[in-house]
Amino acid sequence: MVQIDISHAEYSDLIVFVNAHISDFGNFDLELIFKSDYNQSKIIRDLILFLFQKNNIDVPWKNRFALISDELVNNSIEYGSLPLDKNHFTIHFNTQEGKLTINMEVCDTGRGLESKTSQEMDELKKRKESIGFDGYLGKRGRGLFQLITNLVDELYFKDSPSGGLIVGVKKTMNIW
Repeated sequence: MVQIDISHAEYSDLIVFVNAHISDFGNFDLELIFKSDYNQSKIIRDLILFLFQKNNIDVPWKNRFALISDELVNNSIEYGSLPLDKNHFTIHFNTQEGKLTINMEVCDTGRGLESKTSQEMDELKKRKESIGFDGYLGKRGRGLFQLITNLVDELYFKDSPSGGLIVGVKKTMNIW
């Protein structure tokens, strides 16, 4: 696992680091430690676009995963952490037999005013699914479940040993 703290890094620094430490962009594990600050989500989104470009994955999937990363990172900042806490974003690419499996996880600190456990998130997901997303017209509270669930094979929640919530997604796709 390649790890970098991007709390005080610029996007260009991150790209230099990634190019120096990842030799196979179809098979890697990368962990970013980031401040609970919305400015950090842009750096992560731009990295996602870069990684998908390196794998020749074009629109619409690279844009979909940029959206997913935004949702995961921004939720960790808004709900699960206090300002300037350090959260973790991991991304894993695995290419095998003409298929690419992408796994992304975000771990917050669990110190946020609206932080939740994995059990609470599973229950919330079940409640929202039971009432249906189509009937929900609110501006907030649709992204994680409505947007992401429709794009990935799996959306999951785990409790972090350090006390935070891990929200992850997994998607396998054919590559040509």
